[in-house]
Amino acid sequence: MSARLRFGIAACVVVLAIAGLIGFSISGATAYYRTPAEMKAGSYRANQRIRVAGVVAKDTVVHNGAVTTFTIQDGKATLPITTAALLPDTFTAGVTVVAEGSMTGGGVFTATDVLAKCPSKFSAKVST
Repeated sequence: MSARLRFGIAACVVVLAIAGLIGFSISGATAYYRTPAEMKAGSYRANQRIRVAGVVAKDTVVHNGAVTTFTIQDGKATLPITTAALLPDTFTAGVTVVAEGSMTGGGVFTATDVLAKCPSKFSAKVST
């Protein structure tokens, strides 16, 4: 085997390895989220790890020890969520959240992580 052929094979292996690493890293970063309406339509598999996003519905947040239960909505449907994860400081009714986890029996989403989207505009509290 000539040196030129060995170099060509080695170069191909390196290029394929780099392309594989890039593809692997991009596949995890492009995970999008589903809405409550999509979840109600059954766009998931059992125990599939997915993200759902919606606005926390008013008067649905219930703290029971370390477990928090709340409902998110998207204007078309609602989805109950339960989590034992620490919630961000900005978590409150009316805030858009992204919850990552899986659906369990009974149509309840069990989240292992909850992220609250930051408001696009900050304003000072008005004291009365």
